[in-house]
Amino acid sequence: MQLNRNNFLKLLIQSEPGKPSITNGLRAGLSLGIPMFIGQFIDQRESGLFVGLIAYFVNLANVAGSYQIKARAMAIATVGITISVFVATLAANIPILAVVLTFLWGLVSGFASLYGNSGANVGLVVGMSFVTTIALPGDLDVALMRSLLCLIAGGWAMLLSLVMWPFKPYDLLRISVAECFNALANYLQIFAAEAATTENILAVRKALETARMTLGTARIGQASQSWMGEQLLVLIQDGDRLLGSVIALTELIETHSHQQQYRSVQSLIDDALAQMSIVFQSISKVISGKSASTDLSNLDRIYEELKERQHRQRQAMIASEREYGNLVALSSLVRTIEKLIKQLQYTAQSAKSLREPSNTNQRHAEPLLLTKTEQHSLLSLLRDNCTLESAIFRHALRLGVSLSVGVIFYSITNLPMGYWVTLTIMLVLKPNLGGTLQRFFQRVGGTILGAVVAAMILAVIASKPVLDIMIVITVFFGVALIGFNYGYSVVFLSIFILLITDTSNSTGWQFAEVRVLNTLIGAGLAFGSHYFIWPNWERDRFPSQLAIALRQSQTYFNDVMAIYQGIEVYDAKIIAQRRQTGLAIGNAQASFQGLLREPKMHPKLVEPGMTLIVYLGRFTNAITGLATHLEHFRLTVQLPELVTFVRQISLVLEQLADAVEHEITPPPLPDLDAMLRKIQPHLQALRTARISELEIDRGHTPARQAVIDYSILDLEIDQIVRRLSAMHSAIVRLNFSK
Repeated sequence: MQLNRNNFLKLLIQSEPGKPSITNGLRAGLSLGIPMFIGQFIDQRESGLFVGLIAYFVNLANVAGSYQIKARAMAIATVGITISVFVATLAANIPILAVVLTFLWGLVSGFASLYGNSGANVGLVVGMSFVTTIALPGDLDVALMRSLLCLIAGGWAMLLSLVMWPFKPYDLLRISVAECFNALANYLQIFAAEAATTENILAVRKALETARMTLGTARIGQASQSWMGEQLLVLIQDGDRLLGSVIALTELIETHSHQQQYRSVQSLIDDALAQMSIVFQSISKVISGKSASTDLSNLDRIYEELKERQHRQRQAMIASEREYGNLVALSSLVRTIEKLIKQLQYTAQSAKSLREPSNTNQRHAEPLLLTKTEQHSLLSLLRDNCTLESAIFRHALRLGVSLSVGVIFYSITNLPMGYWVTLTIMLVLKPNLGGTLQRFFQRVGGTILGAVVAAMILAVIASKPVLDIMIVITVFFGVALIGFNYGYSVVFLSIFILLITDTSNSTGWQFAEVRVLNTLIGAGLAFGSHYFIWPNWERDRFPSQLAIALRQSQTYFNDVMAIYQGIEVYDAKIIAQRRQTGLAIGNAQASFQGLLREPKMHPKLVEPGMTLIVYLGRFTNAITGLATHLEHFRLTVQLPELVTFVRQISLVLEQLADAVEHEITPPPLPDLDAMLRKIQPHLQALRTARISELEIDRGHTPARQAVIDYSILDLEIDQIVRRLSAMHSAIVRLNFSK
């Protein structure tokens, strides 16, 4: 990747997967604004501003999730900030001690990301409070007063959050589960518009995993499962099964879109997709507690029309193998839609019956304290990562060292407001270099723009009440935009910082210059430390993530094909393996996105990497189509040559995984087309036998069941070979440069 103007602008304006959060913005504005205005009213502006800033910090720890997650995170953040401010106030008087403690606090903050998004946010705000205060020395009385204000601020932030949360303990869980069905609706809409990609399926998978995590976290510490929790768990499982059926349907549509029989019913298929999307959206609304109709009558009508078209095509069919093959394909399409309708009916009924128990004894308190089991688990996780082999440990060391260097630098140079240097390091330095580079650009670009705007505001507006209102407004936009685009957020937060720093004089341009200079120094230290101190290159991680995804796909393929061979029987492990494969592909996709942001990214790696990720997703979609068909599978006859075909495909997947893991060229592909030519005559013989039966009007026969058994396989094996060949070609073109 060349660090040219185009890449700079792209990294600066690139949006994140999240959306602007009005609620978070309002909460941040109120948490800062109300204490600030109260402080002005009682002539204690600095104390009011301090309480508002700490409350703003505590609110940053208010992550998405259950009430237990939120309350625990904010409580721990309040205690951590209070301790940090007390210790930093006193340690700031002793330069050597200040450097040592800054390193330790940076180490702890970096380690906090071990405990997920909640831990990372808590570690960030605790570290930010320390590095800010370490530049503002004071005596014991000052330290005690600041600590008291921190406790008040934390209490205020938690109270405000409780007021802004609807006091229903299951609402957050319901919203999380509802998002799964909303994601399915979005995927169908995008697919119907012919714009679907692998990322769209991964978005549904991510929503399902988020719901599982939220539900699991809420369950910790409860003596028993609740009725509501059980119902939501059932809906998550329904969502996972529906995802498999949706993938199977879209896979069939893509496979048959060129056939005349499909084109004759294309308008009905499009209507079915639209109606399914509407039903998914309705189910999502019902789960989240909103009023919505989950009427499937339109979908039933479309299904009946498809069955009628299928019947007419069967009657008009010429007794030819080609015509019969097309009819079987249409029948598979209709059968898959029928299955989806049944699943939707069941899920819609489960969503309608979702009522929060009125019995208070069915509700469970959400403890803030950790159980002994949780404490042991947390300590074990920490101990296991105390090694340089751990990327988190290296990041924590890197953060501690760079913060200490920042403190030494601004202390020696007497840099005004030097804590902006260390604050920038905290916010820019990420565990991977690509993320750090993106934050570097966004932080620097956003700060420069924000500083210019703030200086202009200070030069034009002298009214303190007006400036105070603008402070609250900039906080609102700054926090609301964090999940959407960090660069945009930095613009508003930079304006906010400069306004609260310089509302008592007219030196706006001077403060803007200091702000930009300190940001440049901090961002440079963050990037430099990542580049030179145990660099964590995504290009080193990407091959292993690809290998894992390929091996999970191999396992998924083997498990499904074992049933088609009669070796195993269908059970729940197929669904579990589909989930594991989806997660592995998602991790590989995330690693590739990080790789694209690295400065030494070779352009020749982009196309084969993208191709491999896309076709790996499509390969697993074909397997999902085969897996979804298994409920109709009866193994009437064994299919010769299938064992050899499965063995060859599995061997190729294993070779591809070894090739990307060891960064070598894979062996040449065997002649898979020749293998297909050996299987296809047996499939043709089954169709011919069934056509002969149709001529004498024979109904349910072994030949008919055999055609049903292998109808999907007949359609998908060609897709499997084609997609595997594309993956092999992409890996041959990959060039992992060190």
